[in-house]
Amino acid sequence: MFEIIGIVKGDSGLIPHVAGTELRAWDLGPRFETGLQIPLGADGWTWRTLPPSHPAVLGHPRILRRNDPGDALGVIAEKYGEPESYCVLGGNIASVSNWKGISFEEQYDAVTRGAGVFPCGGMYYLSVSGPHASDVLNLLTPRRIDLLEVGHAAFVIFTTPEGTVDTEGVVLRDGEESFQLSIGGDTRPPTWLHDALDRYPDTRAEEADLSSFNIKGPRRLEAMARLVSDEFASVLTSLTRFRGVRVRTRWGAEAWVVRTVIGIELWADSETIHAAWQGMVDDPDRYTPCGWDLLATYRMECQEFPFYLCPLDIHRGTYLFDVGLGHAVSRGKQTPFVGQEALRSPARYGGRMSIAGLMATDPNATRRHVGERVLTDASKAHGYVTSAGYSPRAKRELCFANLPVDVGSTVRFKDGTAWRVLRLPMLPTATEEPSP
Repeated sequence: MFEIIGIVKGDSGLIPHVAGTELRAWDLGPRFETGLQIPLGADGWTWRTLPPSHPAVLGHPRILRRNDPGDALGVIAEKYGEPESYCVLGGNIASVSNWKGISFEEQYDAVTRGAGVFPCGGMYYLSVSGPHASDVLNLLTPRRIDLLEVGHAAFVIFTTPEGTVDTEGVVLRDGEESFQLSIGGDTRPPTWLHDALDRYPDTRAEEADLSSFNIKGPRRLEAMARLVSDEFASVLTSLTRFRGVRVRTRWGAEAWVVRTVIGIELWADSETIHAAWQGMVDDPDRYTPCGWDLLATYRMECQEFPFYLCPLDIHRGTYLFDVGLGHAVSRGKQTPFVGQEALRSPARYGGRMSIAGLMATDPNATRRHVGERVLTDASKAHGYVTSAGYSPRAKRELCFANLPVDVGSTVRFKDGTAWRVLRLPMLPTATEEPSP
């Protein structure tokens, strides 16, 4: 039990000072201004693609091995040929754009009619355990991690003191005092993790020997069931969203299957993931590996929710409520967490920037570039592109863009092309025709 020994003044009022502790980020109010900013400008490695012959690929192969522990990219390349390019996200090689032996059309058919498999080796996998493991995680996010039961998972936003996005991931409770985290974006631990561990020194956090892959498409459950032993295959059909189950694979290894909103994932050690990929590439009628070109299209067309990518679409400049991430804040959470004071004051810290969809008015308009400036009719900078991809449904290029909240119905780019501004998700339901 902590003893209150004094009161100090923070940006948002009086904050109790706890005996034996220093003031942490979750004790103080916001310190920085949030607003429209391009996180790509200062760091050229936030997002880029590299040819296989690039020195960063050839000279540092450990990057690939570290972020691809099951060697999924290598197994796929043996079957489908050399990658067209490598995709760097947040300074890490996350995946490849495409493989020369798999067409975009084949991949799109898999996620719309069959089962498309996405490598997730570029994630950061973290294990947190100990009697106060849930308390440590509760300090880092507005979500109630302590409410998760064993076998339950949650999509979690880790926040900054300004109530903006630090990083994001999926948290799985795999034991009474144990959690596994699959963190995306710039593949690093939450910034204030070590501060939280200082407060609860009996908790242990370490990089986990984990990897995963995600199967999307209408036949994803059937495809995953073929990878586990018969005694667990039937369990998958009743697995609901954000639930996990410990399974045994068909080759006898232990693993977790986790179902999300639009996908189903296998979490296991690198040897198990490697064996799974070997089995999948040997069964091309059932499994189709998918690259990030297809992932961009899938995210543009996703109807279930706005499918953001951190740190491109969401990052330290995006306030949670401005970009529709209020569902990541547990109602009534009273225990302290990083960004708590800022998220209590949306009128003061929000209302500056949103994420919108952009649809080309001309079906022949070219692909936009991540970081490209969006212009108003007066040719003034108005925002920037965060993600882009071609949509077979809309039969034209689409974008996600960070824009001020008062953006109009049409914006332009330097080449003069006009783009409609749409709310996300931006495409109509499957029973309707996309608007021109």
